[in-house]
Amino acid sequence: MIGHKENYSYLCAALKGRAARFYKWEELCALARGDFKALESEFLEGRYRESYRSQILSALSSPLRKIELSIMFEVTKRLRTAHSKAEGEPYDLMSVVLSRGDLHNFRVILRRFASNHRIQTEEYLWHLYGNLPRKFYKNIWDSNNIPAAREEIYLFDDPHGMILDKALMVLQNTGNLIKAERDLILSYINYHEGIVSKYQNKNGALVREFLGRLVDLWNINLWLRERANIVSKEEGLRYLPGGAWINPEVLAKAKVITEAVHGTPWRKAVRKGGFKSFQEFQWHLQSEFWTWQVSLFRKDPLGFEVPFGYIAKVLVEWSNLNIIAVGIAFGSHPKKITDRLIPIK
Repeated sequence: MIGHKENYSYLCAALKGRAARFYKWEELCALARGDFKALESEFLEGRYRESYRSQILSALSSPLRKIELSIMFEVTKRLRTAHSKAEGEPYDLMSVVLSRGDLHNFRVILRRFASNHRIQTEEYLWHLYGNLPRKFYKNIWDSNNIPAAREEIYLFDDPHGMILDKALMVLQNTGNLIKAERDLILSYINYHEGIVSKYQNKNGALVREFLGRLVDLWNINLWLRERANIVSKEEGLRYLPGGAWINPEVLAKAKVITEAVHGTPWRKAVRKGGFKSFQEFQWHLQSEFWTWQVSLFRKDPLGFEVPFGYIAKVLVEWSNLNIIAVGIAFGSHPKKITDRLIPIK
């Protein structure tokens, strides 16, 4: 749409200039082959040294926790800095993509209140690059029950928080986590589509596809849960509308998943085949989703592809470094660690 304020030329150049900060695939594999001392040394002297050095004097955290915290703080800083460089259209569209941090936290909170095992000595490592601050999440996390958590949301008085409130209400009334998650995704998509609808151009279309692919993922996972008897069709759960590639009617009738994903980008995950578990297939779907997002960084050098791809690269690095740190700390074999990494070749 002509007339929208934007600064893609400056923003994309600035983010492209930061590409050298990311770990290469070979470097990640080398870290996975090392021991915990080597990993600590890398964090002390490498790309995350500033955030790590701020943690090493803390006596309250374990060595693994210090690494996890340093990754979280560095990622949050990088994404907030990138967002602050955007103006107008890219700022709004980045806000939508970065709100995935809020969605991640919302789902963690739903599962916390759906579980009978709520004792956790350390605070959750929140994704704090979205719209809501740590104080919001901490107050809700510390609430004793759903009514108390919903009261905290009302006191905070932020429209983004109301997305979580509606899902908590469903969980409170039904006790059904999957129904609550369905409502959460639906409210999240509807809210952010209102922002994206202002941009009827290819940049807006890219973010609409992102939201649509989130719907695709939820629908495919529901189909898988039904086939694995994790949920029953009698529960009355319906597929979400608004997917990017998956037709809910085709999915509902599909006897095998290949029928539903035929001719869509999701077929790449299915093509790998030979999955040993429901969780393994989920991982391949998520990996395919991330691979698409990361690939955008090398597309249109003056479009939203660059900031979108940059966000994905930062978050994938967070995931990969966490997997390496936890794997080494618990003595996992290097191949087992690298097999769980999201490919960034």
